[in-house]
Amino acid sequence: MVPRFIPALLALLVITAFLAGCGERATRAVPVTPEVTPEAATTTPGPTMTVPETTPVPTTLAESFPGALSVGTPYKYGREDIGMEVTVYQVRAMDGYEFWSPQWGKYWNTTPTEGNHFIFALIRLINRGTVRARLPSPSMFVLHADGNTYIETTDRDNSLWIRDIPVKQYEYFFERTAGWIDPAESNKVEGFLIYVVPESVTPENAYLGATFSSQAEAAWKLG
Repeated sequence: MVPRFIPALLALLVITAFLAGCGERATRAVPVTPEVTPEAATTTPGPTMTVPETTPVPTTLAESFPGALSVGTPYKYGREDIGMEVTVYQVRAMDGYEFWSPQWGKYWNTTPTEGNHFIFALIRLINRGTVRARLPSPSMFVLHADGNTYIETTDRDNSLWIRDIPVKQYEYFFERTAGWIDPAESNKVEGFLIYVVPESVTPENAYLGATFSSQAEAAWKLG
C-alpha cells in the first residue's frame, strides 16, 4: 500500500519543476538587435572644371588694329632675298571723278550710287630684296569702316588716267607685270586702290588692312 503522502510529494515535485522552468525562461536574455548607426557619408571629389580664359572681342576699329600705321609709313615683310616694302602714301575722298577716254579724246564724269562716295588709297611697292618677288593681289587690300568691309571696285578700263590722280589703278600694274616685281627701287610700282563706300565713311574713321601671308599683316589708319 502506497503511503498517502507519496502522491502529494510527486505533485509537489511536478509543480516545483514547472515553476523552475518558467523562471529560467523568464530570466533568459532576450537577444537585442544592435542598433546600426549609419556611417557618415563620404563624398568622392569629382574632376575640377577649369574655365578657359576668353580673349576680349574688339569693339572698335582702333582695338582691331592696335598697331595701325599712319599714312606714309612703310610696312616691310619677307626675308633678305625677297624683302617687300609697302606704303599707303596718299588718301583721297571724292564725290565723283573724271577719267580720260582716248576713244573720245576727253574726260568722262563718274559718280557712285546715291548716298555713296569714293575713297582712293595710293600705294607704293618696292622689292628691297635681291630676287624677283610676287606682288600682293589687289584683293588683299580691304577697307574697314563702321563694322563693315569693302573690297576694291573696278567698273571701267583700269588703264585709264583719272583727273587729279597721278598714277593709274594698281590692278593695271598687277596685270601688266603678271603679279611680279623686280628688285631695286627703280622698279617700284605705284597705283591707286578705289573703294565705293557710304558717305558716312571718311578717311578719319577708316582703316586699310592687308594680309600678305600667314605671318605678314598690316593696317593703315587712313586719316
